[in-house]
Amino acid sequence: MNRRLSAALLTVSATVAMPLLSVAPASALTVTVGSIDYDVTVFNGSYNSNSALFQIPPAGQVPWWGNDMLAIDFAQQVYDQLGSGSTPGNSPVFAYEVSGTDILGISQDLGDILIQYPETIADNAAVKYAIATPLNSAPASVPAPLPVFGAAAALGWSRRIRKRITGSKV
Repeated sequence: MNRRLSAALLTVSATVAMPLLSVAPASALTVTVGSIDYDVTVFNGSYNSNSALFQIPPAGQVPWWGNDMLAIDFAQQVYDQLGSGSTPGNSPVFAYEVSGTDILGISQDLGDILIQYPETIADNAAVKYAIATPLNSAPASVPAPLPVFGAAAALGWSRRIRKRITGSKV
C-alpha cells in the first residue's frame, strides 16, 4: 500500500510540475529591445551570398533592417559583448540597408558605448555582421486536454487510495 501511495504522489507531482518546466534555448547573447528578447550572434559572410538573412524576422535575421535608429539601439545594447568585428576596435556591423552595390550599417566602438560608426561595405565583401533571432518567451504549448487528463488521473488515484485507507481502518 505504501508503494501505491508513493506512485500516486509521484503522478500528482509530475502532473503539476510538467507544465511549469520549459527548456530555454541556449543563447550566445540575449538583449532586450522594444520589450522583445533577441539572441544576437555574429555571421561572417557577404550580403550577396546570404541576402535572405538581411530581412526582418521571421523571414530574415536582421530585425533592425530598414531602420538605422534601431540598428544603433541594438549596437548600444550589445556594446562589446560580441567581440571585435572586421574592423579592429569596432563591433560586428549592424547592417540596415542596401544602397546600390553597398550595404549600409553601424558598428559600435568597443571602447566607448556612446560612439558608433557608419559603415559602407561592398555587397560582395565578406565581413562580420550581427544577426538576431527573436526568442520565444512563451512556454511551449501543451495540448489543452493533456493537463486535464493528468489531473483527472491523479484525482482518480487519490480517491482509490482514500477508499483503501478508510476500508482498512474499519
